[in-house]
Formats: sequence, structure tokens, C-alpha cells
Amino acid sequence: MDAGKAASVIRERNSETVMSQFQPGELVLLTSQKGKTWLVRAGAGSFSSHLGTVDLRDVVGREEGEFLETTQGAKVFLFRPSLGDYIHKLKRRTQVIYPKDIGAFLVYGDIRPGDVVLESGVGSGALTLALLRAVGPTGRVVSLEIRPEFAELAKKNIEVFFGKSPNNHTLVVGDITASPLALQADRVVLDLPEPWKAVEAVSACLRTGGLLVSLSPQVGQVQLVCQELKRHGYANVTTFELLKRNWKIDPRRARPEDRMIGHTGFITVAKKIACTSEEVPTIRDPEAPVPS
Repeated sequence: MDAGKAASVIRERNSETVMSQFQPGELVLLTSQKGKTWLVRAGAGSFSSHLGTVDLRDVVGREEGEFLETTQGAKVFLFRPSLGDYIHKLKRRTQVIYPKDIGAFLVYGDIRPGDVVLESGVGSGALTLALLRAVGPTGRVVSLEIRPEFAELAKKNIEVFFGKSPNNHTLVVGDITASPLALQADRVVLDLPEPWKAVEAVSACLRTGGLLVSLSPQVGQVQLVCQELKRHGYANVTTFELLKRNWKIDPRRARPEDRMIGHTGFITVAKKIACTSEEVPTIRDPEAPVPS
């Protein structure tokens, strides 16, 4: 390797080292030795808890996995928060959508880079964060929230996570059933108390072949949503729920945790298709049992 290439490699490695170090203003997940966590910003003065006080200016320049010692001699370890970590820490006025359900929205809703997503029911912004990352800078998320105070809170939570207001996000305060929208969406996601009332309005915006994903906590809501989707010509309407159970694993034993995240909501997915006089078959879910 000649001297020029060697110098280039050294610069790249130095750059990677700097990027791996915590920068001023970066979000940090302080973690105690017992696993309790706090979300703070590097360089933002001092932080106190029952374990004592640390100076957050000492975080700057350190790397993940390093620790600070509090004034009481306790160790708090430094990690970058994942999206899941942040969702559980963000300020909220309502119950947020759990990461297990958000993952299903992205996969079963087939949300891809470059997609235009219409979202109604922003809440605290948890799902919006995942949608924005999924569509990427070439995509766009348009969110409608009927409650101004919820919209303001979601806006702040999104800005805190990204460090700014994302250029590919539009947040509108309004009722999805009464707000005329001049856009064509690739995907629609609904987290509403009465989502069946929004089906007609969002169908006018959703392109043929696009997918609609809706979350409802009660099965009665799901029944009404499915009826409305079929009435508006959607195909392959399916509903499921996800249950998450952690396990305790050590060299001597493996067993499930005593508590688990059970039912949090029913997820309904449907595809908008062109009008046809033929009865459209439902595609069998490959993850479901084979019918006898």
C-alpha cells in the first residue's frame, strides 16, 4: 500500500473512531448495574438519581459500554438508545404502540424506502418515528392528529429523536374523515378509536395495490373495520395479534419470564384493488395453520 492510500485508510479509521464516541447533545441511555435506565443528553450538565450524581460533560468523547462513577460510587454505563428504548422513554399522553406491533406494521404493511405513507392517529409519535426511518429521505409521511395537544407532543418527541424536524414529515391537525387531502399514498396506517369511519376517506388517497394497516384494541372494532374494508373493495383482509414472551437464559437453566407482554391490539391488513365483478380469493396466510 502506497503512502497516499495508507493515509486515507488512517483518516477513515480516525473518523470512525470519532463517530463512535459520544458527541455533545447526543442522546445517551444511562444504565445502572441492575439494568435501570435513564435517557439523557451528553454534555447537558449534571444528572442525579438515587445512585448519586454524574457530570454529563464527562460522557462526551467516551464510547458505548464505558461507564461513569456517581458521587456515591455506583457505576452507570453508557449506551446509545435504540428506537425501542426511546419509544419506552418518550413523553406520552396515551398508551404508545409497542415495538412488537410497530415491527408488524412495517413488515406486513410492506413499508419501503420511497413510500408515501398516510398516518392517522399520531398519539405520542412512536409509530411515526418508525415510519420515518422506514421510508427514508426519499419517502414521505403525512400524519393527521385531531387533538392539537397530542400533535404538539408528537412533534417534540420526533424532534428530540432526530435532532430536528424531519424534512420528509408533514403533521396536520385535523380530522381524517373531514380533511380533504390532495395526495396519493402507497400505504395507510390507522391508530384510531373508530377506524371504520376513516376507511372511505383514506381510500380516496390510497393507490390501487396499496396496503392499509389498522390497530384496534377490541375485537368489536376489528369487526367493524373489516366490514367497511370489504364494502370498499379491499382484498386479502387479515387480522392477527402478537404476544411477546421473554426468556431467562443462563448456563444452568432456561425458562420463560413470569410476566409477558400479552394482548396489546389486533392488527388488520388489507390491500386495495381495482373494482372487479369477480369474487377475489383471499390469499392464505403462510404462517397460519393449513385448513382441513
